[in-house]
Amino acid sequence: MVSLRALYLNFKDDFGDLLEVTDFTIVTWLAFGAALQLLSQSWLPARLSYWLPLLYLIYRIARVSIDCRRIFTGTFTNVMFGRWSATLPEPEDPSAVTATSDGVVMFLLGARINHPLGKLAPGNAEIDKVFKDMWLEAEKNRSKWSYLGRTATLFDMSDGEGITTFWISYWKDLKGLQEFATSSAHSLGQNAYLKKKFPYMGVMHETYHSPKGSWETIYDNVPPLGFGK
Repeated sequence: MVSLRALYLNFKDDFGDLLEVTDFTIVTWLAFGAALQLLSQSWLPARLSYWLPLLYLIYRIARVSIDCRRIFTGTFTNVMFGRWSATLPEPEDPSAVTATSDGVVMFLLGARINHPLGKLAPGNAEIDKVFKDMWLEAEKNRSKWSYLGRTATLFDMSDGEGITTFWISYWKDLKGLQEFATSSAHSLGQNAYLKKKFPYMGVMHETYHSPKGSWETIYDNVPPLGFGK
């Protein structure tokens, strides 16, 4: 029998990041707060209705004050101090060397939701799962496809109308990336898109190959990011 914890974790993996704090403007969040306050005044005793938001605000102020006193010890503990760089692993099998395996391939994949409801648009939950399944398949075939990793989901904060997300992934050669492009998870999402299953969605990608000696990575006082992750 599946435990409640397992069900919760599965639900969190599937829908935990479906909505982000930045998906709504400050004005919208203030409107949500005002509406919640009006509802609480209707359902709860007056004093309790007043004290609930005040207690939460006091809690947040206290939490930030405590966190400010333990920077790098209790918070921001994943920061790697000093200047450091990432290196590219050499091919384990010399016979597997290809025309592009002497450098690194960067694959930028992007998606845009062209709908006023943003992530609440019809079909977005299914789209979200399609992308997650694609990256899970890449992770499972890391060695076979020379997949090196990817960034977390990135957002175009300058997009004031739609919601544009990006993923930057890194590969040892183009051959592995092409195998990813023909994989079952990627083909499933691609075929659904081509059949207009997601009419409000736009997609894009950019691919770059940088030969050996033509790229560098420098990180300073940051947690593992990008290629350094």
